[in-house]
Amino acid sequence: MGTSVNNGEPVMDTNDWGTQLSSDSRQKIVNKILETLKKHLPFSGPEGINELKRIAVRFEEKVFSSSVHQTDYLRKISLKMLIMETKDQNTAGSSSSIPADSNNPALDELDSLMINVERFLLNEEPAMSSGDWRAQLPPDSRQKNVDKLMETLEKHVPYLEQEGIEEVRRIAISFEELIFNTALNQVDYFPKISLKMQTMEEDN
Repeated sequence: MGTSVNNGEPVMDTNDWGTQLSSDSRQKIVNKILETLKKHLPFSGPEGINELKRIAVRFEEKVFSSSVHQTDYLRKISLKMLIMETKDQNTAGSSSSIPADSNNPALDELDSLMINVERFLLNEEPAMSSGDWRAQLPPDSRQKNVDKLMETLEKHVPYLEQEGIEEVRRIAISFEELIFNTALNQVDYFPKISLKMQTMEEDN
């Protein structure tokens, strides 16, 4: 009943924090999820938008019902959004929309893509302690982050042929290693990578 303190953090009964979160706050979060989905998925007319809304609502409801407190709820939402933002956008193709044509074979591809994104969003994050998260992070995930950092650097660093490319790669690897070694856990690691790329974009 009420709240108790463990390791400096309030421990809340699930029912307590759930009732304290207004429906308006939850709707704003659903809208944020929807905005992120729209960036990474092509959509076609009202039907496509309604499908994205359905995915966003289902994801928010799943996180809401499985979270133990508000911090846990916001962390899970944020982590999924950050991972989606940093994923290679090639999976969504280069076009931002597909014409609403029932004979368009691309719509089958869109359905498949939406199913994959829905599975990704509704997949539970594995619980990780700060001690073992590095061992559980796949090497290819780190390499993808190095590649994304390198792409961002290449936009803002003078191009110096092969020698210059190697220097940019070295800088990207150094950035990733520093963040990997200083991050407290996977939740800390991904936002720091994302923030570093955002800072480089803004500094241009």
